[in-house]
Amino acid sequence: MSENKIKNLFLIFLVIFVIILLFAIVDYFLHSLSVEYAVPPRYFPGKIMYGTIYGFFIFLLVRKQSLFMKALLFSLVVAVSLQTRYFLEGYPLDFVFLFLILHFLILLPVSWWFFKLMETKNINTF
Repeated sequence: MSENKIKNLFLIFLVIFVIILLFAIVDYFLHSLSVEYAVPPRYFPGKIMYGTIYGFFIFLLVRKQSLFMKALLFSLVVAVSLQTRYFLEGYPLDFVFLFLILHFLILLPVSWWFFKLMETKNINTF
């Protein structure tokens, strides 16, 4: 693999990390709004780690899609993947669905903006 391809893959991973980090920060504040929305603090480092890993591979699968489809598919799959944890841990379904929607709504504009930036910098090719 050429040095340029490795550099682009690293940059993609870094961008996905930043997207997930911003998402986790907003999500932290949303969970802090009410006791009924609270989750254990251990959830956020896992969200960042797994969200970045899932997001990186999802991005690689959808990178050739249009900007909107890339952001839509990325946001949807990451939100569902991360939300599965709430479901498996036994959170009420209304909580799970509320935060599924909120996670998607946070990720969509953030990922769209960063993917747009990546296209202008020609980072998403390798």
